Amino acid sequence: MKFRQRFFLFVSVLFVLALTPIKGSSQDFHLTQADRSIAFLNPAFVGAYKGFERISLLNRNQWIGSGTQFLTSYGMAEFTPGRTRQSERAYAGIAASFSNDVGGDSRMTQKSFGLTASGHLPLAKGHWLDAGIQTAIQQRSADFSKLLYYSQWNGSSLDPSVYSGEENDFVNFAFVDAGLGLAYRFEPNQRGELRDGQWSLQTGFSLQHVNRPRLQYNTLSADRLYQKAVIYTCFSLGLNEISTLQFSLTHLRQGGHSESMLGAIYRMKLRGSSQVTNEVSTRYMSAGLYFRSSAAIAPYFSLDFGAFDFGVSYDADLGATSSVFRHSVELNASYTFLKKSAFKGSRLR
Repeated sequence: MKFRQRFFLFVSVLFVLALTPIKGSSQDFHLTQADRSIAFLNPAFVGAYKGFERISLLNRNQWIGSGTQFLTSYGMAEFTPGRTRQSERAYAGIAASFSNDVGGDSRMTQKSFGLTASGHLPLAKGHWLDAGIQTAIQQRSADFSKLLYYSQWNGSSLDPSVYSGEENDFVNFAFVDAGLGLAYRFEPNQRGELRDGQWSLQTGFSLQHVNRPRLQYNTLSADRLYQKAVIYTCFSLGLNEISTLQFSLTHLRQGGHSESMLGAIYRMKLRGSSQVTNEVSTRYMSAGLYFRSSAAIAPYFSLDFGAFDFGVSYDADLGATSSVFRHSVELNASYTFLKKSAFKGSRLR
């Protein structure tokens, strides 16, 4: 079977998997731009990028216009001690991350502060084996005083001043969480640019909430957080000197919930990097679509100025909730120290 036939067969399989609808409920928040948050989902990908340090921020405003607020924020600072571009040798990755998810009239909140450590081992030229572990402190809280009940009906409307008779027995609590991951990468060159016919691959598996922490929502009952398995694959193909196609598949399974996301992105080079001084970075423009198995489609656009990268996606829900909840916007921004580490004087050559 020829390469192009294998390539289109691979893409077809990803498309079928991503659009297979599966019902269920989830305990964790989700993000559309999985490619931009994969280091959060799989600790093995911490430090698996070009350059030295990187700071990433992502914000999702879900179900705009629904009458209540659903906001998710995520941030990560990554460091790569021991990394150089002069030779392919093993190096480490370290990251500090936070997330804040607020949803509903009760402002049900999930906060986490975590640390991640990863190791990156070269197997052969262009081939890497990555592994990582992460631990975090999560806090959950809510304010049921913001809710309205049928008992507060005053004959014409729900009146917050009417005593509801309901008790707010939600217990604010915190717990320690843990996760681990394993990944493989193939990169044909150190510059990260693909020429005509060249391809690259990233794939990995991670398990989150491996310790199944207890969720003590009130004094009478307790539950355990389901473990979450994450499978991620990203395949890129160079079409010519200035353009690349990228296909990604992210599959998440947690308890009875399962979700798949397929990304199809076209990337075009706006300006090449300097081959002599290496002071000028390559600039890209990317556009494409994300498809979610829960019947949602999200156009995506980004600009990559070398060190600084900015992207935006817009979710349009097409399933059962589309009549009420339809619009979601997700923004991401990152800055990478490409030429010189913020903590040492060596430059990339």
